[in-house]
Amino acid sequence: MESLYKLKSLSAMYKDVIVGHDLTKKQREECKALVSEAKVKSASGDWIYKVRGLPGHWKLVQQRRR
Repeated sequence: MESLYKLKSLSAMYKDVIVGHDLTKKQREECKALVSEAKVKSASGDWIYKVRGLPGHWKLVQQRRR
């Protein structure tokens, strides 16, 4: 995952390739729940909430609105 930026410098055939982490169904559901929680929290207030971290070890991070 660290060297995927090199795909963009290859031929045009690989420029549109999208690579993501391989997640289990439980991990996908957990991520989706955290993202929806972040959207609800961000809708009101002075903070923006984002989901950050490695797959399976996600956490909500708050940032001040600009």
